[in-house]
Amino acid sequence: MMRRDRLDHILRAAAGVTGHDTFVLVGSSVIVVRCRNIPGDMLMTREADVYVPDTSETEALSDMIDANIGQGSAFHRQYGYYEDGVSPGTSVMPSDWMDRVQHYRGTGCPGVTAIVPDIEDVALAKVVAWREKDQNWILSGVRSRLFSLERMASRIDRMPSAAPEPAEMMRRLRSVAATCGMASALPAPLASDVDSEKGINPAP
Repeated sequence: MMRRDRLDHILRAAAGVTGHDTFVLVGSSVIVVRCRNIPGDMLMTREADVYVPDTSETEALSDMIDANIGQGSAFHRQYGYYEDGVSPGTSVMPSDWMDRVQHYRGTGCPGVTAIVPDIEDVALAKVVAWREKDQNWILSGVRSRLFSLERMASRIDRMPSAAPEPAEMMRRLRSVAATCGMASALPAPLASDVDSEKGINPAP
């Protein structure tokens, strides 16, 4: 289970490994910074996904993180949690996601800053990924009112080309709304949207 003290430890370790003091945090662990009253099932991750921004060495630094404090490392075996060094393209978020970030400086990682996206931008990245664990995370967040389907829908037109087509993104959001008994939370699809959604199968 991820907690702030563990996240601080991970960030502190990443700074020690890479020699950098600024990281972008993406993925499920963002929730421990951006939200309160979090359901336990949304915290059931043992990893924090990070990368070093604004450098040509991002990939090499992420490899360094994986080798030293990543899954299966001595760090992971000792503490039970770890850091996953990722790339800027790992989490597919709206093009303007940087406009909504929070700069996190934890008490347990002095001198280290994490750039933390808005929780709804992270949720949209999980709509893109659409694995079973992503769908379950989204459902729990919507049911707990930690993020808004309406705001997520309003950002679909800013999703990059790596994301599914807007009609498919909306289909996935409507699926979440229907499962949560919140179908009225999203506008009814236009006829053109319905036509474009016909024959679409759920992503694996």
